Formats: sequence, structure tokens, C-alpha cells
Amino acid sequence: MSFDLMNSHSFMIKTGTDTTAGTDIMSLIAKGITNVEPSNNEELSQDKYLDGDGYGETDVIGAQTVLAFTGHRFYGDPAQDFIFSKTLELGSARRTTFEWTEPDGGKFTGACTIANISGPSGAAGAKGEISFEIHFNGKPAYTPPAAT
Repeated sequence: MSFDLMNSHSFMIKTGTDTTAGTDIMSLIAKGITNVEPSNNEELSQDKYLDGDGYGETDVIGAQTVLAFTGHRFYGDPAQDFIFSKTLELGSARRTTFEWTEPDGGKFTGACTIANISGPSGAAGAKGEISFEIHFNGKPAYTPPAAT
């Protein structure tokens, strides 16, 4: 048994449609990306009841799976070019489809919104630093890994 490295994960974003085949064009988010931070962005209900001696209880009452990406701007990369083409767009223009495949083959898929697009920025002699987030819209579908 060993630890999986983050570069064993695969992140794909729908960047268009192949009109001939009628299929989605999925582009890999990897080139120039140095870090990804998934979170469930949970909404909590924290309540204290009379029978709890002053101590509270917590229930998770809402969530949204969000992946925050950081790295360096690489012009010519299909995924980055698509994401940064949305910088000035609002509403449904920021929506697309996203797939996250884990090293064991488990996969999260669903509709998403590209949010908080930032950069490139940085020092004159440095690579242009970027960040953006992928927000799943609703609960992503999860496909477990194939049994081995």
C-alpha cells in the first residue's frame, strides 16, 4: 500500500461540442496547474438544546463541492484558454460540465460553474500566477471504482 500523489487525479472540463460526432469535447485541466484544493463548502446548523447542558450539536444541512485550482497561465492549453475566455462572462456563460477521476477510478461528474477566475499576475520575472474554482451545481454523480 502507498500514498497516491495528486498528479494521479484527472480533472476534465467540457470546452465544446464535436458537432460531427455530437459528443462533448472534454479537456484536461493539468498543464501549468500546481495545486488543487477540493472542499465541500458545508453549511452547518449548530444548535444548543435545553437537554444538552449548554453544549451544542451540529448537523450538516447543505453543501457544494468546490475545487480551487492554482498554478501558472499556459496560453494554448485548451482547458486554460476556455476557462480564461470566461473571465468577463456572467450567468449561464460560466456553466459547463466537469469530471474528476480519482486514482482508484472513482469519478465525480456533473454540471458546474467556473468561478473566481484570477490572473495571470505576479512579479516581472515570474510565471503568471492564476487561480480559478470549479463549483459543482448540485450534488455530483459519483461512480465508484470498478471492482478488482
